[in-house]
Amino acid sequence: MTISQFHQSLRKDPSLGPVLLNKYIEAITHHDQTLKSIITLNPHAQTEATQKQSDSKSHITSNSAFPPLHSIPIILKDNYTTNNLPTTAGVKALSTLQAPDNKVVTRLKKAGAIILAKANLHEFALQGITLSSRRGQTINPYDPTRTPGGSSGGTAAAIAAGFGLLGCGTDTVNSVRSPASACGIVGFRPSTGRVPCDGIVPVSKTQDVAGPMGTCVADVRVLYRVMAGLEPASVSAAARKSKVRIGVLDAYFLPDEGADEEVMAENGIVQGIVRSALGDIGEDEDIVLVPVSASCHPDWSFGTLLEKGDTQAFEFRDCLDEFLQMEHVESPHRSLESVVRSGEFSREAVTEVFTAGLEDPDTYSMTSKAYLARLAFIESLKSSVQECFEAYELDALSYPHQRQLPVKLGARKQCGRNGLLAALTGRPAICIPAGRSPKTASAVLGVPVGLEFMGRHWGEDELLDLAERAERILQIQQAPDLGFVSQT
Repeated sequence: MTISQFHQSLRKDPSLGPVLLNKYIEAITHHDQTLKSIITLNPHAQTEATQKQSDSKSHITSNSAFPPLHSIPIILKDNYTTNNLPTTAGVKALSTLQAPDNKVVTRLKKAGAIILAKANLHEFALQGITLSSRRGQTINPYDPTRTPGGSSGGTAAAIAAGFGLLGCGTDTVNSVRSPASACGIVGFRPSTGRVPCDGIVPVSKTQDVAGPMGTCVADVRVLYRVMAGLEPASVSAAARKSKVRIGVLDAYFLPDEGADEEVMAENGIVQGIVRSALGDIGEDEDIVLVPVSASCHPDWSFGTLLEKGDTQAFEFRDCLDEFLQMEHVESPHRSLESVVRSGEFSREAVTEVFTAGLEDPDTYSMTSKAYLARLAFIESLKSSVQECFEAYELDALSYPHQRQLPVKLGARKQCGRNGLLAALTGRPAICIPAGRSPKTASAVLGVPVGLEFMGRHWGEDELLDLAERAERILQIQQAPDLGFVSQT
């Protein structure tokens, strides 16, 4: 089901709005005790769907267009504030936090959307396995032995499992694109600043971005434009730029140094899938693939970018405290320190970002020399990426989002991700399904593998056009088999 298909059906039968919503609720009820993707169901969703049915009839009678998201059930990552539902950021200590709708949610509702549920996330959105004290470990719907990526893993797993049509996540390092890759959906990180983050529980003022997630690029485009406060696209993708040059970033295909035998084997699988997908895309006569070797740019490895550029540990404490102390936020805690004292958080889920600002506030602050050095590194990184784009006359760079499959349950972090380059440079990036690994006893359809494209700053439309073209070529669509999920 896509937005367009649903709206076409709704014009023939307005009662399908409540029907669709009830089917999603039934699916959540039957399957989510195992998947653990949802934290809170909106108790008002069915009433809202019935009201939208009347609106549908009015639009049909007047022969007027539906609003872009009319009657569309949306799943929100549970760090978006909502006026009639608590916002927990996956943390037990914040289970009763209340705040008004943030800007994105206000825009979603104005565009006709129904907030169906709030989804699980990795605690405070700080890691890539989606483990929280609020809902526990979310399961990958394609392989119950693996995580769904993260930190927006609850949203991705829910969409993949058919619990909702679209979702909204956040992305500080990889957090929209990682679960999109792991769960076989589309995840889009717009340019930094394109979508407002006001009223979203923050991690980093430098790197945080709110982004859409869905099963196809066309739907993600519609949702993105609503989130960004833009009018629906008036120019078709076919009418825009046809010739595209895509750089293939060779260094981002390779495994980490010292990787063990299992990771090496998984990396071989990922490389084969992504290179095959790019080969198919490159057969389009209007697409040129350009190899970009490591010798043509500075060290863009994840380790170097994390060590020299990542700002999370320096900004998290101050950003969170400022959010918790806002006048319109009713929170049981007013600081990270208070959350820690409560003990109501998952010690298995916390990372150095969570503890650094408390243990060494002189270093991990937004006034320290170390922090200012990172900002300077980010500026030099932006320049080096721009130079690469200009030297090769690129419209986008391509690479696997993850160089290995999503980690198995029990792991404490997801390694091998390539999302930090876009996060630090502020460029838009989108992850689309590239294929799936070979079938196994636990993954009867294989595990999804995602292909990422990073575009020009503020070049969202062009990047979405490219992703939509690639999606049409690859045609990878298959819902997971939830036969492993217990019925309740």
